[in-house]
Amino acid sequence: METLLDMDFSIAEHAADSIFITDTESRVIYQNPEARRMFQLDDKEILGYSVIEKLHQHHPDGKPINREQCKVYRAAAYGESARDFVWLISRDDGSQFYVSGTASPLYADDVRIGAVFFGTDITARQNAEDALIKSTEKLQLAIEAAELGMFDFYPQTGEVVWSEKMREHFGLPPDASVDANTFYSGIHPDDRERVRAVIHEVSRPDASGRYQLEFRTIGLIDGKERWISLRGQVHFDTDGNAIRRVGVTVDFTEKHEAEKRVQIAAQHDSLTGLPNRALLFEYCEHLLAQAQRIGANSAVLFVDLDRFKPINDLYGHETGDKVLQEVARRLLHCTRKEDVVSRLGGDEFIVVLPRVHGTEDPETVAQHILDTVCKPIRVESLHLTVSPSIGISLFEKHASDLAGLIRCADLAMYAAKRAGRNTFKIYSPEHQQFAIEQVKLEQHLKEALDANKLTLLYQPVIDIATGEVVGAEALIRLPDANGTLLGPDQFIPIAESAGLIDRLGLWVTREACRQQQDWTESGLTVPSMAINVSASQFRHPEFASQLTKAIDESGMDPCHLEIELTESTVMDNIPEAIAKLTHLKSRGVRIVLDDVGTGYSSLSHLSNLPLDKLKIDRSFTDNLESNQSSQSIADTIIGLGRALNLEVVGEGIESEEAMSYLRHHGCDQAQGYLFSKPLSAHDFESWCRSRTGHYH
Repeated sequence: METLLDMDFSIAEHAADSIFITDTESRVIYQNPEARRMFQLDDKEILGYSVIEKLHQHHPDGKPINREQCKVYRAAAYGESARDFVWLISRDDGSQFYVSGTASPLYADDVRIGAVFFGTDITARQNAEDALIKSTEKLQLAIEAAELGMFDFYPQTGEVVWSEKMREHFGLPPDASVDANTFYSGIHPDDRERVRAVIHEVSRPDASGRYQLEFRTIGLIDGKERWISLRGQVHFDTDGNAIRRVGVTVDFTEKHEAEKRVQIAAQHDSLTGLPNRALLFEYCEHLLAQAQRIGANSAVLFVDLDRFKPINDLYGHETGDKVLQEVARRLLHCTRKEDVVSRLGGDEFIVVLPRVHGTEDPETVAQHILDTVCKPIRVESLHLTVSPSIGISLFEKHASDLAGLIRCADLAMYAAKRAGRNTFKIYSPEHQQFAIEQVKLEQHLKEALDANKLTLLYQPVIDIATGEVVGAEALIRLPDANGTLLGPDQFIPIAESAGLIDRLGLWVTREACRQQQDWTESGLTVPSMAINVSASQFRHPEFASQLTKAIDESGMDPCHLEIELTESTVMDNIPEAIAKLTHLKSRGVRIVLDDVGTGYSSLSHLSNLPLDKLKIDRSFTDNLESNQSSQSIADTIIGLGRALNLEVVGEGIESEEAMSYLRHHGCDQAQGYLFSKPLSAHDFESWCRSRTGHYH
């Protein structure tokens, strides 16, 4: 039976909602990044504790929630589901916020193993609703205190009686004189004829005489706009003639404005103020229908930001939010008033152009967005840069509804990313075919994982000074239907998007450890086995325990294992990374920082990490012998390694000149096609045993 510890949390890591997963006692065993941000509790503060103990829950009225009332506890302990309940949460620093939650029991093999909680911050909406309630309460108090406008009008004589409050509703001072024309003169021009028509209709001899209206007044003196609710009664004589109109008015401007705020909050993204998905579809349904009637062309642009995740990872969500707000402002600047700019979520935006001429207009807008968004964004002392990848679809050429247009633009956007990012592509059927192929490849990857049909190749690592083999790097490959080995660049992005990357990483770990031990038992000395660890795998709460379990099951000596992590992976959460790596290092595992020079590390950060080795990225070893910029970076990394007493490896070495440069500048190790391409386990062993000398 699957247990909580076996579960795959990769999808939850990128969810926009807060997610907690608990055991059957409602003790938290996992929280995603959004939960950390919203509740401001790091893993040490909440993992292993009951949600009722750590999340200070109250009913919306402020009354504390006890254990039996806690929806998450009841889901975990009794299997009860609860949707759309509201908590008022108090943080340790005294701040409070509202959460709309859903709690459901979690099952594995028909056995309840815990609960899952999804939470959304609804503070803005709740505050707006509270304002509406208060406005309604004020209105009730006004009625009870006779805060009503009163009017009495005799059509045949023109006699008019208005109360002071009635005069106030029409923007008049208490002693202002009124006549038969004052009423219609004070009504907003856009509402005047509608009101006149209703009163005329109810004044007919065969009408009931009762009527109710809502309209705006424009203050005859103060010019202020007010929303007025009127209830009236027409009295008739025995001949059916209207002889009197009497009624009351109420100023409900505050209530109307509160309702408007609630509506705006419900239809707009709380971070950027842009229309959300619901309003986008509601509004664009009318726009596209109008375009279809008049034969106009329309276009949809799907905008996704490149290099946004490292900003969130390195500088926090608050900085990331400010970047998104600035991007939203720039998108609005790039479009016309009639165009619609919406945020779908995360770093994805939709731009709808209701009137375009062929492809020229949307291409012009897309290029304007590219030129504008990629300019540096200043957040306090930081100068940050993101770029957009844009997909374009055309109405009705590609689809006849908004959902279809967004889907086509989304496929085109991914084509833009494949083309190098920071560009735009117009949808074509080939993009759909590519998506179909990606789905097939995802299914093939799942089947290969299930059937243990993945393959590891091993590339030798050479000691530059002696030429001896000092290690191997395990590189995963996926055999296709024809037996061709697909490289990681073809299926790793699919594994990440499909939530398979952690499972893939665990397979690599077990297989590499097993192979290293097999070589040892056969008498082949391979001092180190290096495996690559993804960011998702490293963030997994059970990463360290899973790694040590794989080592123990294989029987290998932990000191022969090296784990390679990229800079952005360890910079995501420095304290957590240090804790995990220190634990693994205490078991003998060696730690390698991969792709050095391509990320955002600093000397202060690196000096705090328990590292053993730095790897110079292949982008800096290509043409190393002639590229001064690459030489400067390589020299810096080698110097950094020397200062921190770390070994330095140059990867991707393909020429004698590059090898010579690294040797003369003090690099310790190298790997690349100059020595050997990645080999199967059998060929690697044969290659090592057949060597008669060392490379110098």
